[in-house]
Amino acid sequence: MQSIPIFLSAEHQHVLIVGATAAAMAKLALLAESAVRITLIDPDAAKAASAAGLTSENLTSENLASTKQAPLTLELIDRSAQEDDVKGKTLVYIASDDGLVEERLIRAARERGVPLNVVDKPAKSSFITPAQFHRGPLKVAFSSGGVAPVFVRRLRSLLETIVPTSLGTLASAAGRAKTGVKTLLPDGTARRLFWDRLFDRADAFDGLDEDEAVRRILDDARTAAGTHAYGLVQLVGAGPGDPDLLTIKAHRALQQADVIFYDRLVSRDVLALARRDAELVFVGKREGNHGVGQDRINALLVEHALAGRRVVRLKSGDPLTFARAGEELTELRAAGIRTEIVPGITALTGISAATQIPVTDRTHSSSVTLVTGHTKDGSYADWADLAGKGRTLAVYMGLGGAEKMTSELIRHGVAGSTPVAVVENGTRPEERRFYGTLADLPALVRDHKVKSPALLIIGDVVTLARDFPSDGTQGSADDRFDFVRHALLAVA
Repeated sequence: MQSIPIFLSAEHQHVLIVGATAAAMAKLALLAESAVRITLIDPDAAKAASAAGLTSENLTSENLASTKQAPLTLELIDRSAQEDDVKGKTLVYIASDDGLVEERLIRAARERGVPLNVVDKPAKSSFITPAQFHRGPLKVAFSSGGVAPVFVRRLRSLLETIVPTSLGTLASAAGRAKTGVKTLLPDGTARRLFWDRLFDRADAFDGLDEDEAVRRILDDARTAAGTHAYGLVQLVGAGPGDPDLLTIKAHRALQQADVIFYDRLVSRDVLALARRDAELVFVGKREGNHGVGQDRINALLVEHALAGRRVVRLKSGDPLTFARAGEELTELRAAGIRTEIVPGITALTGISAATQIPVTDRTHSSSVTLVTGHTKDGSYADWADLAGKGRTLAVYMGLGGAEKMTSELIRHGVAGSTPVAVVENGTRPEERRFYGTLADLPALVRDHKVKSPALLIIGDVVTLARDFPSDGTQGSADDRFDFVRHALLAVA
């Protein structure tokens, strides 16, 4: 069932519930939390409501105590529902065990254009009431369109477990303090930064009642107004490309950022997780374009942070691994700007998992070395130092120097028959994998037109890859590993 997710104002709504079944009582209890006028019609309406403890008096007192909204009006009518009962109603729920009544009311609701929900019969309904999660004014609705209700229940239960009830008190207090905070912090960016920081430390409000929480919020706003609040710069690891490999903390940083500086290696799927109104600034290099220099990037980070903005410098993989984080941190610290590192899954970690290559192994490799094929001064690594036996080399940015690297490693004693893996766009939908030997490496890169981002893995552990050619010859795996295809080939 395709649906439009909306929240309907309860004010001025008149809801009709038809039936006295357990499902009807469940709808009555749920709607009483929000709706202000409900009519329940069934020959056993009053009896069923009384047995369920859903009398007008009980519901009204609970309603007022929990939501502080207008009093609930509940009308119980002990008779069969008629078509005219739909007239003047804004929503109709049918949970009757009388099939004839159900069909009459369905027809009447459709003829009058009144939104209709036939409980547990989505094909006959024009809307559904989703599973709900409440914490004070915070309300979250879940729906799978009737496809996976068990999953929806589990998701709601998870939130019930991990979200403290005190968050509802804080949300209510924030609503009451909103006008005062706006007066104290008229600048929109400073105000949003204040709210972000406040909810980052929500546990500081545990145990406070709503009035105390309001006072604490306003006191914090006065403190913030009396100081020049520099922004925050977070160096965030975007991981190797698969958005499922993004950490929870990195996702939170993207959702809170005012501006995000990213480069070419950050995948579009990861960028799609950013806050919708965040400013996205590309500072990488594209073919035919040298991009923004590192000095300029440093200056931009400082400039936006001094303006009080929350800045994310989004880097592929981990921000501390071949990502120039040291240069950026030096500039930011010199300017007195608060910084934070949000680690990410490295390209090596993600790709070794995707290919199932264990980078260390008791039989094949006792160490792994990460090395870049591109340095600031244009020099290459000390291949003599890297040519030791029983180790794994993971080479970042090594495509351009593949031929020189191969000749140098072989010259310093690494066997030309050493297995290698070349992985382009690792962990992404367009991932490609090629296997061969060290002597084959330049041809692998050239013949398959491998492009950046690509990682080179050199060492005997490569033979443990899940799709390494069984005969040890040069091979390729242009697609992600297809378990079904390989199972069918095995059977054949």
